[in-house]
Amino acid sequence: MMELRQLRYFVAVAEELHFTRAAERLHIGQPPLSLAIQGIERELGVVLFKRTKRKVELTAAGEQFLQEAQLAIAQFNRAVETARRAARGETGTVRLNYVTSLPLIDVFTRAIRRFRIENPEVHLELGIRTTQQIVDAVLLKSIDVGFIRPALHTILPRCIEVHELFTDRLMLVLPVDHPLAAHEGPVPIGRLHNEPFVLRPRGTGAGFYEQVFALCAEAGFVPEIVQEAEEAATILGLTAAGVGLTIAPKALGAIRISDIVWKELETASDLTSRVIMISNSEAENGLRDRFVEEMMR
Repeated sequence: MMELRQLRYFVAVAEELHFTRAAERLHIGQPPLSLAIQGIERELGVVLFKRTKRKVELTAAGEQFLQEAQLAIAQFNRAVETARRAARGETGTVRLNYVTSLPLIDVFTRAIRRFRIENPEVHLELGIRTTQQIVDAVLLKSIDVGFIRPALHTILPRCIEVHELFTDRLMLVLPVDHPLAAHEGPVPIGRLHNEPFVLRPRGTGAGFYEQVFALCAEAGFVPEIVQEAEEAATILGLTAAGVGLTIAPKALGAIRISDIVWKELETASDLTSRVIMISNSEAENGLRDRFVEEMMR
């Protein structure tokens, strides 16, 4: 089986057409180089060079072999560089999942745009899932990085590495003609007792919706849900239509829907909604680590 070293020897002689210059280029002696070329010819069973005292020329077989040898060396060099770049986190694929509100947050979109510009050969495989689905996928290592809104008291497994990305605030969203839309200052959450709500189905893994139920419970009532919807834009649209009110992160205000009013809430509880980036510390992945590092710049 011919070695890459032998191909390099042959190419050097074929390009120089001079054994002494080729030996100097390869930093070896001329006799070992001559023996190596003879060994290649014996292995192939063909004559690659015409040798005289005055000059060295390629045979027709040698010219054809030179083209293929140059391609083989170039391909090997590309393979080496590809492996090195992958180890440095410069090529490959990063699998990302995020909750629906993430593309509405400037911190997220700017960081993703910057990463794509600075790492054009890295493919970002994007997908939308619920918070719980994302946590499960990170644990199973079926994705590399997740962006979630955990509930206030969410406890993640020890192997989940957490990076704070953004801090949001929960707000009350009302139809424009709702009596509370004209309320001066923050609206006490107790005023929402007996009000119709539009929310996502409970248990779908959306952290801030779990937080909404907790806020209402602390105020002494359970929200009266008259309509459930999965998508944030649908919930806001139904609110605009007067179906009910909702509580949502302030970032969702980037969804331009008319006929709704965003109001501050008054409550003794924390209205903070965190957006975090998670990954699995037990999964070794240099490219993922590079992505996480650059996201946090």
